[in-house]
Order: sequence, then structure tokens, then C-alpha cells
Amino acid sequence: MKIIAGAFKGREVPVKHSKELRPTSAKVREALFNIIRQRLAGCSFADLYAGSGAVGLEALSRGAAYAVFVDSSRYAVNAIEGNPVFCENQLNRAVCSDVVRFVTAEPLRGHFSDPFDVVFADAPYNSGEIDRLLPAFEHSWLISGKDSIVVIEHSSKRAMPELVGSLNLLKTYRYGDASLSVYSNYSERGL
Repeated sequence: MKIIAGAFKGREVPVKHSKELRPTSAKVREALFNIIRQRLAGCSFADLYAGSGAVGLEALSRGAAYAVFVDSSRYAVNAIEGNPVFCENQLNRAVCSDVVRFVTAEPLRGHFSDPFDVVFADAPYNSGEIDRLLPAFEHSWLISGKDSIVVIEHSSKRAMPELVGSLNLLKTYRYGDASLSVYSNYSERGL
């Protein structure tokens, strides 16, 4: 898998092939960054259920100020930390944690004290993780008090709720079996 655009275009993102890992396709990654392009330059980016880290690394390549990668797999976190694109910026972090626990925990002062501009989550489709994650955003420090957007990648077979705590569903984009649902916690409808 390769980074598809930006400063690190063409750089490899190693992927360990397994049943558990379903990397976001290049087509869906390109669509994601087209959707959020006006918010990307200089943003803080959280990649939840990061897996290979391809989405967060792509965000860095396209101008995000820094990215935080969260995954429950120590192997995934180690692979992300070893990626040269990750190592380019000392503000980047990779965290081995249950994602819902990370979302609801108190921020680690000095590392993650501010909410994120963009949060991307790609939970395993049939795991029930989305049902755990969505309510966790209601009081999460990741988006608290900031004009954040949250993008959830999910199966196109799943309908997403219109409202999740303070998050309003702006739009759902469908790309075959995968969909991207974009939520915001600010009053204006639109990106």
C-alpha cells in the first residue's frame, strides 16, 4: 500500500495481511481527503482503529500538523511508529489502547491536551465497535468545545444515526461496500 498524494506521495505503508485487518482502500482514502480538504492544512488528526496507519499517514502527507494513531494491536502501533513518515514529526503519537477507552479517558496532559480538528474512525465492520464508539463521543475530550468533524468509515449496509450526542450527521458518502459518514459538533451544516 502506498501514500497516494501530498509531500510523501508514493511512500510505502507496510500492511500485515490478516483476517482482522481491512485497510481503507485507496479509493475511499482519496474520497475522504476530498471531503475534508478545506480543513486539512495544519489540522490535528486522530486516526482511530488505525491498523496500518495509512489514513493518518496520508493526512500527514497532505498537510496535517500532526496525527495521533490509536489501535489495540501492539503490532500495529509498532509498525506505525517505525514508518519514516510518522518519524518526520515528533508531535505524532501512536497509542496502544482500546479505542473507546482512549476516547473517554482524560487526555494525557502534554501529549493530547487539545481536542482534534479531524477524527477518523474505521472500526472493524461486524465487531460492534461502532455501537461502543458513537456514545463515547458524547462527552469525549477529542472533540469537546471545538469545531471538530468526525468521519466514520462503515459498511454501506449500516444506517448511521442522525444525531450522536452533540454530533450532527452532515452527510453519508457511499463507495461500494464502504461508506463515510461525516459528523460535526458545530452549528453550521456543511464542511
